[in-house]
Amino acid sequence: MSENASIFNAKDKLLESLGWRENPFIKDLRIYDKDSFMKYYCPLDGEKLLSKLAFDTKAVMFIGPKGVGKTSAMYYAFYSIPRDEFDVIMFKHPPSSLTELAHESGILKPKGIMGALSGLLGKKNESVTRTAVIDALRENAKKTVFFLDEAHLEVNPEMYMEFKYLLDDVPNLRLVVCALSREKFPDSLMHLVGENNIFDRKGFSRDEMIEIIKHRIEAVGGKGTHPFSRGALEEVLTEQNLLTPRYVFDELNARLAKMAAGKIDLKQEASRLGANDPIVEAVLSDNASKPITKTHAKWWVLLSPSQQQIMEMLLSEKAGLTLSEICEKSGLAQNTAFNALYQLRGDDKKERERKKDVPFPLVNVDGRLVGGRKKNVYFVAKKVRNIFTLD
Repeated sequence: MSENASIFNAKDKLLESLGWRENPFIKDLRIYDKDSFMKYYCPLDGEKLLSKLAFDTKAVMFIGPKGVGKTSAMYYAFYSIPRDEFDVIMFKHPPSSLTELAHESGILKPKGIMGALSGLLGKKNESVTRTAVIDALRENAKKTVFFLDEAHLEVNPEMYMEFKYLLDDVPNLRLVVCALSREKFPDSLMHLVGENNIFDRKGFSRDEMIEIIKHRIEAVGGKGTHPFSRGALEEVLTEQNLLTPRYVFDELNARLAKMAAGKIDLKQEASRLGANDPIVEAVLSDNASKPITKTHAKWWVLLSPSQQQIMEMLLSEKAGLTLSEICEKSGLAQNTAFNALYQLRGDDKKERERKKDVPFPLVNVDGRLVGGRKKNVYFVAKKVRNIFTLD
């Protein structure tokens, strides 16, 4: 088998082992059909736009830099809005005149045979008046929604006011606008939109990005963020990458490629992440040939319940755990866990005197970089760990 073929086979094997039907991080939603779009899109902002339209907001604006999902949010609302109540018209680029708006939207339909013939003979390009557009929109029994993408690219600034006039004069007209910023829009239009109806996104929080990752993974049959550990995600979710999901998807996809190609050094991974990476855990578990036993640790009974609980957790986690992970897994309060770790490290002189038979320190701590930040990672001291694998 050629090297190139083996790479593709390795990818397929990895996806199969994860229970994924396909790679969720290579989908460009801009080129997919409605069903694919609705399956993969996590509607953080799309639901906000849809909610505004559902409660009869006259105009909504979504502004932000490239890559924050403005167009995707617009398409989510476009696909989701009920067609029995709304007629929806998508402008992928802003029309430069009322004539262009009328013909692109199809709101001015030829009347009778003569109207159809005049269109075929070239009169289609005759100027359309604002009154004609207003009359055509008013005649519609449904509400009409104009979705205006890339609105900052409008070549005719006067069109911004034309949209404002149409909103003023057509009760059943709604407008959804996406743009890089609000700079080009006249104050009167911005006042009509209203501050409460302007969504301004400059990036994503960690929780929002994790929600987006989960949605993508679950869309292909996966669960949660598996196989990416908390440590791996913290490493990926940097301030720069949180600007757009595309940056995050690229890094996760690169990580998948390394997993498939066997290019991840597991020991290095454990040290770098300092967290419960599933890939690392699996290998460490496979390599653990000796079971854990307390037979040779007669001093075990001298430990408090919280100390025993933490020791058992750390014995099963060779890569170590941070304080927050210990609290999450054990259910212990942070102060309780911290005090127990302080004692297990042998830093409490009175504790050492009370329990002279206990070979303190039982636990060591190592400062590691996790997600670009230094964190303390706790693990069982090597000489102590050996006591629990003597049988």
